[in-house]
Amino acid sequence: MRRMTGKTSTKGRNHLSFMFVPHKGGVRTIRINNYRTTLLSITAMMLIALLTLTGYTLSVVKENKVLKVQHQQEIELILAQKAKLEDYIANQTNQLIENAELITAASTSKTISENAIQQYQAEYENMVVAYVDNNMGTIQKVSRGSSKEMSFKESLSELRSLLELVKSAKLSEDDTSSKIHKKESELTSFLNALPTYWPVDNSTTIHSGFGRRLHPIYKYYRQHDGIDIGSKAYPNIYAAGAGKVLEAGRTGGYGNYVVISHGNGFKSLYAHLSSYNVKAGDWVQKGQKIGKMGNTGTSTGTHLHFEIHVNGVPTNPTKYLEKR
Repeated sequence: MRRMTGKTSTKGRNHLSFMFVPHKGGVRTIRINNYRTTLLSITAMMLIALLTLTGYTLSVVKENKVLKVQHQQEIELILAQKAKLEDYIANQTNQLIENAELITAASTSKTISENAIQQYQAEYENMVVAYVDNNMGTIQKVSRGSSKEMSFKESLSELRSLLELVKSAKLSEDDTSSKIHKKESELTSFLNALPTYWPVDNSTTIHSGFGRRLHPIYKYYRQHDGIDIGSKAYPNIYAAGAGKVLEAGRTGGYGNYVVISHGNGFKSLYAHLSSYNVKAGDWVQKGQKIGKMGNTGTSTGTHLHFEIHVNGVPTNPTKYLEKR
C-alpha cells in the first residue's frame, strides 16, 4: 500500500489529506482539519527541539565530566608542585643557615688570622727597627767624629747599605704607615742632611787644602780651616747637604758667604761668593743651588772656599765630600 499526502479544499477549508490506494479495492482518504495540522507541526517541532536539547545536554554533561577530570588532574599537579616548592624552600633555608654559620666561622677565622698577621708584622717591624737603631748608633758616632771604629766614608757606605736593607724589608711597595717606612724616611733624611755633595760642577782639583799653609796675601803661616776648589768656568755653588741657612751675608775675610746647619752637629760654610740666592732661615735641599762662585774678601782669584764644622770644630772636608 502506497502512502500519498496532499492538500484538498472542501467548502473553503484547508485540510491535510492522507490517501491510501490499495492494490485491490477502493482508494481511502483520511482528512485532517487545519488546527490538527498545526498541532501536529508544533508537536513535531517540540519533539525535535527536545531531542536537540537532550543531545546538547548530554554533550555538555560529557564535556563537564572531561573538564572535571582535567581540573582534578591540574589540582593534583599543582599540589605536587607546591610540595616540591615547599621542599626546595626548606632546603634553601637550611642551606642559608649553614652558610651563615660558615660565614661566621670564616669571619672569626679571618679575625684570628688578621690578628696573627698584625702581631707578626709588629714583631717583624720591631726587629728591623732595633737592628737599624743598633747600627745607627755607631754610624752617628762616626759621623760626629767621636768613634774610631771606622772612617766616615766607611760609615756612609754602611748607612747606604742599611737604607737598602730597610727598603727591601718593607712588606709592600705602597707601605706608608709602618715603623719600617718611618725608619726608612728617618735614614733618608739623615743621609740627605750629611754634607757629602761636592759643591761645585766639573772640578775636583783642590787648589789649597785643609791645615796650616802660607797665606797667599798675608804671607805667613796660619790655619786654613777649609779647602779651596772650583773654576770660574763653572760658577754655580750647591748645598753639600740638606739643612737650614744660619747666615747669609758679607764679612771682611770671607767676602760674601753662606753658612748652613745640617743637624747632628754638622755645618758647612761657602765663602768668596760673587752672589747668593738664599737668606737666613731658609731650608735648602742637598744639591740645591745657593750662589755663584766669586773673588770677594781676602781672595786672589775666583774659587770657592768651603768648610765643614763638626760640633763647632773645623774638620777636613775631604773626609766627608764625595766627588761626583
